[in-house]
Amino acid sequence: MPNPLTNFRGNNTGSLRIALFYGRRDRIISLAWLIGLMSLIAAVSFEMHSIYGDPATLHAMLPMLQNPAMLAMVGPVFDPNNYTSATMIAGMMLLMTATAVAFMNIFFIVRYTRADEEQERAEIIRALPVGRLAPLNAALLAAFVLNIFVVLANWAGILMVNVPGMNSTGAFLYGAAIGAVGMVFAGVAAICSQLASTSRGALAYSSIVVGLMYLLRAAGDVLRVDHSWGESLSLASPLGLSLRVEAFGANNFWPLPWLLLTAVVLVAIAYFLNARRDLGAGIVPQKPGPAHAGIFLRSNLGLSFALLRNTLIGWAIGAVLLGASYGSIMNQITAFIQTSPFFTAALTNDLGYTMAESFASMILVVLAGMLAAVPIMVVLRARREEEEGRAEIVLSTPTSRTKFFSGYASIAFVSSIVMLLLSALGLWGAAVAVMTSDPISAQFVFKGILIYLPAVWIHLAVAMLLIAVLPRFAGAISWVYLGMSFFLGYFGQLFPQIPTWLQNMSTFGLIPNITQAAVPWDTLGIMTAIAFATMVLSFVLYRKRDLSS
Repeated sequence: MPNPLTNFRGNNTGSLRIALFYGRRDRIISLAWLIGLMSLIAAVSFEMHSIYGDPATLHAMLPMLQNPAMLAMVGPVFDPNNYTSATMIAGMMLLMTATAVAFMNIFFIVRYTRADEEQERAEIIRALPVGRLAPLNAALLAAFVLNIFVVLANWAGILMVNVPGMNSTGAFLYGAAIGAVGMVFAGVAAICSQLASTSRGALAYSSIVVGLMYLLRAAGDVLRVDHSWGESLSLASPLGLSLRVEAFGANNFWPLPWLLLTAVVLVAIAYFLNARRDLGAGIVPQKPGPAHAGIFLRSNLGLSFALLRNTLIGWAIGAVLLGASYGSIMNQITAFIQTSPFFTAALTNDLGYTMAESFASMILVVLAGMLAAVPIMVVLRARREEEEGRAEIVLSTPTSRTKFFSGYASIAFVSSIVMLLLSALGLWGAAVAVMTSDPISAQFVFKGILIYLPAVWIHLAVAMLLIAVLPRFAGAISWVYLGMSFFLGYFGQLFPQIPTWLQNMSTFGLIPNITQAAVPWDTLGIMTAIAFATMVLSFVLYRKRDLSS
């Protein structure tokens, strides 16, 4: 194997030009990420200050935020005595945004390293007068530039709103912490792309690292309350280290050099591994498949499920934990609501429901909106199989297009029901465990989330229709529509000032909170009929179009 430390110029020739090429290839996706991040922090900052800006409300939130479940979910409150709207927004948003940016970097690096090798695009690039390290250099350089823009987007998004306590220094630290975490996980993805033999393997390894780092941080933030060594666990995780900037509070710069140093070390390891493998191969050899097909590979539906099995298991566990994290604060929620004029007005009802039930019904919208992503992701896998040429192999057998598409659509439909039920089970189980008096009933929780199934099915149907008629843009449009629908549906419940016509553009906005109005069975029936009709139409149109890559 050639040593990358020798012939430095030759090994790195063409890196900048390839980086520019990668930037051009990814410009639409990257721009969507940047606009989304900037819009998210600006909108959330404005809305959270509107809801929680009152000092009494902020003070009442502290016991809830210091609950172990909330510590595990969003991180610690570092200075309760100087808790402001600005520190609350940074504390509740930084970890979530940093985790999202970590995955953004993982997708980016894997796409332009391991996936390009898997699809033999790397061979075309390597056939040009470029150095051996140029593709990896280009991917990391492009990721670095993308993370610089991530810093700027978050910085600008915060400065767009006038929230007391927010300043330019804190805004920079908030964005810089997120960008630095992004570079760390770009390094992680670069290493995993050298280890794995496939892009799926690289994504799986990288995602496991993110999950482990999140759990390590969560354990540290919970244990630090009673054990000083818990802080060390949090600092060992890039996600925990990023929270220590304490944006708009202490405004610490010291975590940033450590995050960047970690990124440099990880990138160096990636180069070391890259020099010790052949193009297209991974350090960890791919295991040979079984000699005989298992039960899941004897039908098209079984094959689709086998490809999605691990992803669905992960989402199922996540759905339960997500529901349980919200259910674990139900014992404190009534006292909090009573101190907040905003929530008291928003959650008061004339149908005899308790404040805890009213709050739970609002959380159920959040769960339904987040888990609506699962069936969309599942059905979009059919498009991915088509793009990567594997659908042609399946369709060369006596498998019709309808049967091929129905495998993913069926799993998506079933997963839409199962994921909502699992999240409701997690919420109800945790709520019953912590509520000492008047716990919410299982019937209320399951009814409250299942009424959103027609909304989820419409999003699934839209994704299926887009795969049939606009396959190239199916993913982008599906995710944008889901985000818009969820945003309008959720905030429409809290802010009656949002025009009704705008709320009606949201599938979730068409379904009223069950604690505020009777269940509109006629509306649910019409939405279900529209969803099923759209699904049928998508099958018809999918059969008529040519396969595209």
